[in-house]
Order: sequence, then C-alpha cells, then structure tokens
Amino acid sequence: MSQAATGFTSEQQSYLIDVLTKLNLNQAFQAGGGSGAAEEATVYGVPLEDLAKEEVAKYNMHPLDMWHMVEAWEAEGHQAAGLDNFLLRHLGFFDVRPAQEGYMMRMRCPGNILRGDQMSVMGEIAEAHAGGYSHVTTRGSLQLREIMPGNIIPIIEKMQAVGLTAQGTGADSARNLTVSPLAGVDPLELIDLRPQVARLSLRILRTRELQGIPRKFNISFDGAGHISCVSDTNDICFQAVEIGENEQGIEPGIWLRIALGGITGHKDFARATELACRPEEAVDVAEAMLRVFVEHGNRRNRAKARLKYLLDGKGVEWFCQMTQEKLDAQARGVALHRLPDSLGAPRPPIDRRAHIGIHKQKNGLNYVGVALELGRMSAEQMRELGRIAMTYGDNDLRLTVWQNPLILGVSDENLPPLRAALAAVGLSDEASSFAAGAVACTGKWACKLAQAYTKADALAIVRHLEDKFTLETPINIHLTGCPNSCAQHYIGDIGLVGTATPGGGEGYSIVLGGGSDMDQGLARPLCGPVPGDAVIGILDHVIGRYIAERAPDQTFLDYTRSLSDEALQSLVPQDMAIAS
Repeated sequence: MSQAATGFTSEQQSYLIDVLTKLNLNQAFQAGGGSGAAEEATVYGVPLEDLAKEEVAKYNMHPLDMWHMVEAWEAEGHQAAGLDNFLLRHLGFFDVRPAQEGYMMRMRCPGNILRGDQMSVMGEIAEAHAGGYSHVTTRGSLQLREIMPGNIIPIIEKMQAVGLTAQGTGADSARNLTVSPLAGVDPLELIDLRPQVARLSLRILRTRELQGIPRKFNISFDGAGHISCVSDTNDICFQAVEIGENEQGIEPGIWLRIALGGITGHKDFARATELACRPEEAVDVAEAMLRVFVEHGNRRNRAKARLKYLLDGKGVEWFCQMTQEKLDAQARGVALHRLPDSLGAPRPPIDRRAHIGIHKQKNGLNYVGVALELGRMSAEQMRELGRIAMTYGDNDLRLTVWQNPLILGVSDENLPPLRAALAAVGLSDEASSFAAGAVACTGKWACKLAQAYTKADALAIVRHLEDKFTLETPINIHLTGCPNSCAQHYIGDIGLVGTATPGGGEGYSIVLGGGSDMDQGLARPLCGPVPGDAVIGILDHVIGRYIAERAPDQTFLDYTRSLSDEALQSLVPQDMAIAS
C-alpha cells in the first residue's frame, strides 16, 4: 500500500491560493468556518462596485459559460441586445441594429489562412444563413451579415465541421492573429511564422483566463516579405530580423523583435522595446504578455482599457519586467533578450502592388492576388473562389489586411484557365493604382457606430480618380466611419474619418501622409470636417497638384511629407474646405 499523502508542498499551496483568489473562491475556504467577515469580492483586485458594467457582465457570466443562453435565444427566435450581445460577441456574433437587421458574424482564421474547400463552405453558409455575401476585413478575416435569429447554431455547426470558428473575434478577446500573407512561399521572407500563429491561437482559445480579457487585443507576426500585414499597428508586434556577427554577444540568426501598444486610432504605433525572443519562444512570450494585461489592464474605465494605456501608466520597461516574471514562473527557460535597434539588417522592402496580380512564389509556382471592390464577395464568388483554389492552385487561400484574397500554388499552365474562371464570376487579378490601395470599414450602411457611408463613398472616390488619373505607384486610401478607426485612416496616404459637419450632415475629416512599416508615420490634417459630397472634388484637386508638382519618381507619400503643415493644408483652396 502506498504511503498516505502528507499534504501539499509550499509551492502547490502558493499556486492554489493564487488560483482561488483570482476566482474569488478564497473566501469559501477562510479559516474559522465563516466566523469572520467575508472578504470583499474583486476581479483582479478591483472591487465589484468599481467595475465597468461590461466587466460585471463577464463576472456574472463568463463568455465560455453562456452556451445554454444561446440555445434558448435561438429556440425563441430572440436577438440578443445590450450586455447579452456584449457577451455573445465573444463568440463572434454582433447585434448591429439599428444600422442593419440581424447579426454580423466575424470568422477567426489564424494567420489569415483559409483552404479552398473552407471558402466554398463559407459561401454556402452566406447563402443559406446570411445575406448572401461576405466582406474581407482589415484583419484578414471574413464577415457575414444579415444573420437572423435561429441561424447562429447552424452556422457554428457547419463551420466547426470544416475546422473553422468565430470564437474570439469580438468584444474583449485576443482577435484574429495576423501574419505575413505569403508566409511559407514568399521569396523575401526571413522565416515562416505560421506555426507560431496557429499554436498561439489554439492556446488562447483553450485557456479560460485568456477569454474575456480587459479589452480587445491584437497580435501580429511579421516574417518579412513582399506584402505588409501592418504589424506595427498591433498591441504586440513580432518582427523577424536577421542578426549577423556582432560585438554585443547576440547569437547570429533569426530573432523576433518585440514592439508593444500599437493603436493608430489613438495615434500610437507599437513602441520599440529593444527586446527580442527566439522564434520558437514567441508563443510563450505572447501568452505571458497577455497574462500581464489580464491581471493589470484597466477594468474600471473602458476608454482606458487598451494595452496602450497600461503602458502609458506603468511604462514599457515595467511591462516587460512583469512579462519576464511570468516566464520565469513557467520554468521553461524562456527569456527576453536585449537586442539594440542598431543591430540587424533592414527589413526587406514591401511591394505595394504585391497583393494584386500574378507573382512568383519561392518554389517556382505562382500566387494570384484577386481584386475585390472593398472586400465584398457574393456567395457565388466565394464558392467559385474555393473551387478555383482547389482546381488550379494547391487549395491554399490567404486573406490580406488589404481586403482581398490570394490564391497560392498555381502553375504557369493553370494561369489562363484560372483567370478565365475568375472572370466568369466577375472577378479579376487587376486593379488601378487607386483601387489596389483602397480599404474601408463597413460604415454607416451596417455599423451603428459609423458616421459615414464609407464603402459607397470609397467606391465613388476610386472610380472618379482612376477615370481621371493614371499613376505608376498605388495611393493607399483609407476610409473609416468613426474614431475607432477600423480602417486605420492615420496610416493611409490619404485617410478619411467619418464625422458630422457643423450643420449636422455626413462628412469627413481628411488627413494625408500616413504609413506603416518602413514608411511608418501618422497622417497630418488636410481639412475637415467637410461635407461628404465635397470629398471627391478636394481629392481631385490634391492629386492634380501632386502630379503637377512632383519631382521625378516622387511618390505621393514622399510628396506630402516634403510639405510643411501650412503647405500641406494649402493643397486645398480655401473655398473648398470648411474649417474644423
């Protein structure tokens, strides 16, 4: 017979106390059998009465525990609203009334990777259970709309059958993880980071404490390559860098630099930490950082709950120190390493047109970047795109933050029939310099927060400019409907954010000269608010001035950045602009 247990070790006791305290169960095990006053219930040290209402909702019902509520709502044909829908958004379904009837569903596809057969199923779902169309999002995922009550469970079941989910795409979640769109096939990439993205996404979805975190959280992995994934706009940004022989004692090889707190809608790019990790340790590092955010993020004030504000208050060095303490507690030997910004080769250049058209992969096959009108696909186009990827490619689709799909693994002989098949459903691999770089959020058409019809306005802007001007280099035009900046207007060559005009009508404020990656910089004010119907005339004048005044080979970005604030704003005649 084995020896009787003698009790928990001191380490086990400390661990149990920590877990019970975080779950507010410690008071149930107080010494004295309840003879003393019950300890005040808190969420990571915040008293319940001080929590934001959304935090109270998560305290009362963890999003992972609400499935019985979903079943009841679906059986009754009830559409969740208010805090009920706040909880449901953690599962990927959003009440968008009054802008549009029904739910919007956002899919999670880690690394922006989708198989052709999965895309075809999503097309079937869009037709049978939604509005018959989808949009590629600015995080390289898909959104379906006009989903009526009673369709949530069938959608989840059909997605699950092909390995897809919508969980963790809304509310207080670590959102869809992005990676360089051509990971694994890009001739310029330093490392394929798809394994890190897949493992981290799985770990997040399988870890209860990493669901219902203080606020939305974005993580990106940039392995370098032709197409940008705008990683420096994320809360955590891992950027591959090659380190050669050096005198600082850093082992040569591929490292991942770490930058923190990107949120360009709040005018912040991810901040350099001068720290890095080994690629194989990135998942542990990201989890540790998420746990620091979970324990210390602001749960009182939603407006100050993003990681940026924790870094503002505590400092980047403090956050990294807390991260290392978490890593040390895991006892896996993972460490953050000091890596000065001066070390390492520059990132390979980004090609602004690489997401559109036919391009070579490093294995000799081709990929085809399909042009969409601001991310929209019909159900028929979705089904056919999946079939094309299976028939003429290697069943590998990628979705970009530029709101378009890539078909990978296409041989030279399959290019003509592939292009013919695309054309048969109204798709193409060609786009003008204005259309190729145009992105827009959903806008007022279907988002209750938006103050402008961004999709329709963006299409009108693109059509006008491409009919009048011809340019060699794309001009990125970003339209976002509200200050939440889902389309990241501050990093566009031209950025427009929806706002009300002084008379109360729909309008925009316009900024110029933004960029990311090696072009990193926030756009500067041009004018606004201006009425929505005045925007085309203003941009027509600005592009005309650029073409007339530019130096040889000068890009629009270089041109606008060469101007002082006063000269920039003088691009618009006074009679065309309304003062802010």
